[in-house]
Amino acid sequence: MKNSFIIANLLQQKESVRLEFQGKADLEAIAQSITAFINTRGGDLVVGIDSRKKIVGVRKAAQLARQIQSYLAESIHPTAPISVQEIPFKKQEVILISVWEGAKKPYQFKGHIYNRVGRETEVTLSEKLPALIEQRRKADFHWERMPVLGADLKDLDSAEMEQTIERYKEYKTDANIADNEDFLVQTGLIQNGNITHAAMLLFGKNPIRFIPQSRIRVTLYPGKTSGNQFLDDKIFEGNIFKNITALFEYLEAVYGKTHTINSLVRSEKSNYPTLAIREGVLNAIIHRDYNSVRGFLQLSVYSDRTEVTNYGALPAGITVAHLKTEHHSILRNPDIAQACFYRKYIEMLGTGTQRMIWDCKERKFMTPSWKITENTTTVIFPGVTHNKISKGITKGINRAAIEKVEGMTDGITEPVRQRLIKMISFIERKKGAKVADLTAYFKVSESTMKKNLKLLIDAELVEYAGSKKVGNYFLSNKPHDKNTR
Repeated sequence: MKNSFIIANLLQQKESVRLEFQGKADLEAIAQSITAFINTRGGDLVVGIDSRKKIVGVRKAAQLARQIQSYLAESIHPTAPISVQEIPFKKQEVILISVWEGAKKPYQFKGHIYNRVGRETEVTLSEKLPALIEQRRKADFHWERMPVLGADLKDLDSAEMEQTIERYKEYKTDANIADNEDFLVQTGLIQNGNITHAAMLLFGKNPIRFIPQSRIRVTLYPGKTSGNQFLDDKIFEGNIFKNITALFEYLEAVYGKTHTINSLVRSEKSNYPTLAIREGVLNAIIHRDYNSVRGFLQLSVYSDRTEVTNYGALPAGITVAHLKTEHHSILRNPDIAQACFYRKYIEMLGTGTQRMIWDCKERKFMTPSWKITENTTTVIFPGVTHNKISKGITKGINRAAIEKVEGMTDGITEPVRQRLIKMISFIERKKGAKVADLTAYFKVSESTMKKNLKLLIDAELVEYAGSKKVGNYFLSNKPHDKNTR
């Protein structure tokens, strides 16, 4: 059953600094242990399995899970993301509670600070408090919490903030939030009166104005290697929430669906492991290193695989082998991760890579693998490839031409930039296009199309041949020179 494999994996391990089993649901004992996990290294607590690993189960698991979630959210301070899931396991039901290591230590429950020592939960001794406070101080100087110079509330998308506040109130039912600004202050997305990098990435109307390295690029290649030719090349430049929506809509079209009819009933199935790709992309978005101006997030879809590469190596102490099992989750961007958790893009904490492996096996795809370099992390999904006949996918576009369009900045909006790229593809296929052909295909006015064509002509990407009334537009030879840059 779905997620039962996580419990099976946990049962293979001993109770430790990151794992505890409790046979009965004692809310106070659970809260103490979860507070200790947050103050230490994060971890998992399973209710319904005793310390001898006997599966005793719980009654009314769904109701109890909601009760535990509410109790922990309201009684542990400051607020931390806590995942509570009921999971069927061997004809019983158990509850899995998972947390990340907190970024705002020390956390407390009923006025006491707890930490984890081996397999035991203990009240933190006074001499250990300075170390926790120092960790909090260092976290507050993390890039994610640095101010975005020149930005104010007008630069943020109020609709996205309001959606997040609504989800936050569902999680923390006792939340008292006056307005959008108050929410940002309470969640640390405004620091000392300044909009933080995390706030801009999450909610910015035009985040690339302030953080240009936040773009996401998707490239579709016709073969097994990258090269000068590709099927499509798309860039997403919105905030994280806008990009997530647009990106997954696009990937649905890229991978396509298979339609079948059995006994007069029509059904459809996605041609890719949806949960695995979702987890892989979200992991890259949340864990990428946004600090460097060289940072990037690239999805490359080949004829035999999909690769998701983000700038940012694995944290110290985490290896590829750890990704395939239950492991310590170290958050590079805790504020971004926390907001994505509230928006329910993250359903279970610390199990993403395990769920990716499970989903690929369940959907009969090969197991994903990881490739690590000094500055990048890549997850590879063998056999996950594009649907080459997907409507709207362009063919044979020269990369140098696309890079030239991307380099245009004077008064060019992103919709115009995307249209120019598609116009290049259209003109190449048409082998001589007229204005009427282009206006009909792109559904814009003749004056708009002529302005767009002038941009391509001025950039020496397109040429006009023939008389003023009956001539045609062709691609210039210059963009198709492999050495053109």
